[in-house]
Amino acid sequence: MSGDLGSLDGAGNLKVEGRLKDLIIRGGHNIYPAHIEALALRHPAVERVACFPVADDRLGERVCLAVTGAAAPHALIEHLGREGLSKYDMPEYFVRLEQFPLTASGKILKRELIDMVKRGELAPEPIREQAKKGKL
Repeated sequence: MSGDLGSLDGAGNLKVEGRLKDLIIRGGHNIYPAHIEALALRHPAVERVACFPVADDRLGERVCLAVTGAAAPHALIEHLGREGLSKYDMPEYFVRLEQFPLTASGKILKRELIDMVKRGELAPEPIREQAKKGKL
């Protein structure tokens, strides 16, 4: 009822993994942006971060990682891998911003990021395939 998503480990401990409304579904696989964001924030060159969905005709949604700070896209993907992020949850798009659209209380407006992509105001660059080929 709270909208929180979580799981219980073998010892019965609850791990909160995100919010129901903040869920990306890529080809039937549930991806929790809050988990990716928490790992990305461990990178020293990331100031703020937001994961949001980018529409995809084949898979429904793909993950875009938006950051402020100086983190290079390939370094961030490598960092997420070292932090234990599953390859199935790995972001496929990257966008660097000078600043995020924010609510009056300072929360990132992910809906606005999604709309900015739809309007063509943001152009996320594909990063997974380029990272594999060493192009980033």
